[in-house]
Amino acid sequence: MKGFFKTGLILMTYCAVAGLGLGLVYSITKDRITSAEFKNKTQAVEHVLKDENGSYLVPISEIENTVFNTKSTDEILYETDKGKVLSPVYVFEVSNQKIYVVTGSSIGFGGPVVTVASFVEDNKGISLHSIKVIEYSQETPGLGAKIADSSIQKRFYPLDSAVLENGVNVDKDVGAPDLPPDEAKKNGIVKVSDVMTGATITPRAVVNSINTMYEYLVKRMGGSEQ
Repeated sequence: MKGFFKTGLILMTYCAVAGLGLGLVYSITKDRITSAEFKNKTQAVEHVLKDENGSYLVPISEIENTVFNTKSTDEILYETDKGKVLSPVYVFEVSNQKIYVVTGSSIGFGGPVVTVASFVEDNKGISLHSIKVIEYSQETPGLGAKIADSSIQKRFYPLDSAVLENGVNVDKDVGAPDLPPDEAKKNGIVKVSDVMTGATITPRAVVNSINTMYEYLVKRMGGSEQ
């Protein structure tokens, strides 16, 4: 009987030590994951809040505080048949402008393509300032995955309120004439056929996200169409 008791006590001690060890590892790992997620989110927000000269539209300290203090629930805030808006939405106020940083998702060739975008609202309406595609891991290397190229992403922005109101399209979807990228953009057309040959679905996912995010801002955030 004493032998059984002793064995049970040893096993219980081992279990307790193992449990404490696992708890400690989980705590350390969770803190590191949380820190990494905060860093990734902050970097994406910072990226879309820079102007063409690399200056921030919002003070960096305000960006970090807003990201840190805004609860992230990963819920779907708005959904259409073409895309989704994901929580959270970050809102900044600078002078007479409101700046929204929104995350949108739409289905690409292999899975979700996720885009972070900044929109500026002023007395002229809501315009698209910048984007950063942050998830495209299931897109085909050499084709859709080329969306990671910053020079390609720049073809999607900036877009003024009139263009957004009418909707944004990929050049192949509207049979666009052979216009330079910047000229095509003025007509709400993102020209990518010359740099993403054979890859229409991935850039279409990005424009679907942009259109969905704009629609969300107008309908749910009090944004205005002109």
